[in-house]
Amino acid sequence: MDIKSVIALTIIRTLGLMNLKTARKFGRFIGWLLRVTGSRMYKVTLKNLELCYPDMPKSEREELAKESLLHTGQTIAETGIAWGGTDAKFRRNEAQVLKVTNEHLLTEAKAKGKGVMLLTLHHGNWEWLSSWLPRRTELLALYKMAKMPGLEKAMLEARSSAGLELVASGKDGVLKFINHYVNHKDCIIAPDQEPSVKSGVWAKFFGIDALTPKFIHHLIQRNPEGTVLFIYMKRVEGGFEVVINDAPQAIYDEDLEVSATAMNKGFEACIADAPEQYEWDYKRFKRNPEKYYKGL
Repeated sequence: MDIKSVIALTIIRTLGLMNLKTARKFGRFIGWLLRVTGSRMYKVTLKNLELCYPDMPKSEREELAKESLLHTGQTIAETGIAWGGTDAKFRRNEAQVLKVTNEHLLTEAKAKGKGVMLLTLHHGNWEWLSSWLPRRTELLALYKMAKMPGLEKAMLEARSSAGLELVASGKDGVLKFINHYVNHKDCIIAPDQEPSVKSGVWAKFFGIDALTPKFIHHLIQRNPEGTVLFIYMKRVEGGFEVVINDAPQAIYDEDLEVSATAMNKGFEACIADAPEQYEWDYKRFKRNPEKYYKGL
């Protein structure tokens, strides 16, 4: 195993020995460090909030950036717990889901038997979905391959042991994922990050042109009878809340740009529920010609 993976796994497994309350306290300390050291993550967070909330007073954006990093730190610290590793630990994690909002949307969509596409985003702690979803629906998940092979292997083992089937975003994995949904089965994907120019279409996200994956539109058109839902795991006092939202009707539109814009609008609605919990430290507009992150 590569040395970077060894270090990362050692840290993650050590964090996994903590309970949720302790991990969150430690995570907030991580977030505090990211801010006071003027880290790249802090600078990117400030830039993204400036771009997405231009009418918000600067002092409020700075406070939101502070809270965002505290949540990012908590997500990092909670990872070891999220990757439970045993059925007992995954059931413990499931019990920490204290509330489910709009579960009827998933129940009704599944009852149609035409396939459900769950769109999640880097908000709250998406890893906790691995403990909650597999006991409610058989899912195929598409994931982006990690840069550290050892870490990727551990991640796959953890998620798979929770009952989640995963395929990598290579040619074979993408084909399997497409066929799965076309055959009216359920799947989950997190398409809120920037694709390559070839794989993306320009669509507004918080009013800014952002490269947005074409893949979701392609899937929808291959199975127009399926149902698209948004799902995320929000951090609340003492645990988590699962939130499920219906997708804007325009996401089913045959026009690629209309569909992609609707998907981004759906993500905006999810973020608005708890903007401090979104991963604002990601360079979402990196390929925009305006070069918003120059020097960061």
